[in-house]
Amino acid sequence: MSPPPWKLVVEDLGRIGHAEIEARPLLLFVGQNNTGKTYLASMLWGLLSLSRELPLTRGPAYQRCAAWLHQRFAHREQESSIEVTPEVHGDLVQIVNDTLREQGGTLAERAFNRPGFRIGKIEIRDVARRSEMPVRLESFEEEGRLVTMLSVAEGPSVFGRPHDDILAYAVDYLAWGHILGVLADRGNPVFLPASRTGFMLLYRSLAQRLVGDALVKTGAARPRAPDLTRPAVDFVELLMNLRPDTLGAYPEEAALLEQALGGRLSVQSDIGQNEVRYEHTPGEPSLPMQLSSSLVTELAPLVLTLRHVSGYRVLIIEEPEAHLHPHIQRALAQVIVRLVRKGLYVWITTHSENFCQQINNFLKIGALPPEQRAEAQEKLGYAEQDYLDLDDVGGYELTVEGAQSVVHELKKTPQGLVMPGFNKELFDLAKEVDYLDDLAAGKA
Repeated sequence: MSPPPWKLVVEDLGRIGHAEIEARPLLLFVGQNNTGKTYLASMLWGLLSLSRELPLTRGPAYQRCAAWLHQRFAHREQESSIEVTPEVHGDLVQIVNDTLREQGGTLAERAFNRPGFRIGKIEIRDVARRSEMPVRLESFEEEGRLVTMLSVAEGPSVFGRPHDDILAYAVDYLAWGHILGVLADRGNPVFLPASRTGFMLLYRSLAQRLVGDALVKTGAARPRAPDLTRPAVDFVELLMNLRPDTLGAYPEEAALLEQALGGRLSVQSDIGQNEVRYEHTPGEPSLPMQLSSSLVTELAPLVLTLRHVSGYRVLIIEEPEAHLHPHIQRALAQVIVRLVRKGLYVWITTHSENFCQQINNFLKIGALPPEQRAEAQEKLGYAEQDYLDLDDVGGYELTVEGAQSVVHELKKTPQGLVMPGFNKELFDLAKEVDYLDDLAAGKA
């Protein structure tokens, strides 16, 4: 089994006493209401989106990395990438965890938009070592002094002296870039919160209150904006900034979801005041969100993100099954599997046993030998890419034990994820059905 890029460890996060989450391509968080699934999803979003706002702690590990880079600068090494030795890898992990230990509370405050919000611990463990980083160092003489240029792949070049800003920038880039890796290479993750219908009906009013509110971004003080977490604020801004002429990364998957909707979504662009409309029948007047069904308003943010947003490697969705018939839930699971196959990380909170069973079915297909897999896909009406490998998936169940929530990693088998919470409820429901049937037949 291939290792994930890293593992997030948190303690005393809301009701959650302790959790260890491996960053698999597909993550499922299941469990009863009010156990902390949203807290975990929001903290993962905050780690990827906000961590680079934190100034690195300049402890011994930082000083060793700075000295190592300074030596490379001084020798004017011209490599197209920097080798990350096991020793440097250990120092980069230590730098990040030193920073999270000292400023994890600040990160949590910003993620949840709550001054004084507390988290007991946040740490990154089991980080997969990247043997090299795509960073180029070039040094040259300019007016009698040594100047170093740092070039980052797909990023800007930064100029400065080796002993000043350029050195700090290089350590910062190497530390966070090495730890977060490809999950942060293309910008912030997209977070689609629960209650998407409410956002779709009210986001233009929310947008008016968010425009120009710099405090939301800086986290310097409690914002005047609506009382939303940072992921929710980011979602409102995504809706504000949608442009119909922008092609997103996953238009085929957006079209597949629209087939399930039985119509087409469109965006009428007006800066800060985009209007989303739904056309059920070609040639008929389209409907605003206020006159559309909850099926449309719940799925619209996902369809629009896939079609019109690019530059993200992680998609976090809360309760994707909300307001969806089981048939649509199964179609949604198929779309998510295709996104994972294309390299997108999709992290989900869910209460739906139907959705999770469909995910398990795709794991069962993935466990088949190639010839049997193709046969099953053809018989069931699936395409070649409609399957999952066990390595792709991680699952966690949150249960209440005493005053705290406990996070259990779900067992993985070729038959899928074992979900005790769902299994218990289904078993109890079946027993109740049997009892009532027997009672009605005079057998009880």
